[in-house]
Amino acid sequence: MNKYLTIFNVTIKEYFAYRLSFVLWRFRTLINLIVIFFFWFAVSAKYTNFAGYSQPALLSYILYASLISDFVIGTRLGDIAAEINNGNIINIILKPIGFFNYYFARDLADKFINIVFSFGEILIVAYIARISLSTPQNLILFVLFFLCGLMISYYMNLIIAFLGFWTTESWAPRFIFTILISLLSGNFFPLDMLPKTLYQIALLTPIPYLFFLPTKIILGRIDNYLILEAMMAFFWLLISRSIAHFIWKKGNKSFSFWGR
Repeated sequence: MNKYLTIFNVTIKEYFAYRLSFVLWRFRTLINLIVIFFFWFAVSAKYTNFAGYSQPALLSYILYASLISDFVIGTRLGDIAAEINNGNIINIILKPIGFFNYYFARDLADKFINIVFSFGEILIVAYIARISLSTPQNLILFVLFFLCGLMISYYMNLIIAFLGFWTTESWAPRFIFTILISLLSGNFFPLDMLPKTLYQIALLTPIPYLFFLPTKIILGRIDNYLILEAMMAFFWLLISRSIAHFIWKKGNKSFSFWGR
């Protein structure tokens, strides 16, 4: 356990080695949050109920979704493809640590940094807008969906990173994946604003389980699809885990690199 705590601490220190890059990264994140928040602030101000959301509920959703998504989606797994291509992954495989556990520790460090600064950024936005956030509800249920979303995101990112076993062009699939997550996961608006049929189709994909469902649950918005949602979240967790381990084993058999 101590070795993974060391990995966690070292990863956190890496973020502060390049302070300007770190500051610009957090500034970009804050600007993105402000744009989305005040867009919905302006839209919801004209209606007492917009697509089933009051203004306080909708704005609380935007802030909670931002906080949860920064934790769930924040990752260091993008480094894996480059380390496969240049051969540095050998240095990890030969060490007395589990590969998946090593990167999970690094991932948690990234998520920790994200959640700490995201919390402060959300407080800033809430203070500027003079709004009160909705009281968190259904915490036990939230934790269950949150952990499922966290692990689904982890394995999906691993699957994309493992493309580095077969190609040096793994940046494009990761970019497309990031765009899809941003557009379809409920980062810009609650997915249950969609027409009922589209919403039901979305629930059959893994994307809503990353952070939309946990956000909706913590706001107390439980619907008639809860049992289906729980089953699908667990299903996608098992599927993503199985695919990640399968690709890892196949990739090791065809592993080559162009390193020094």
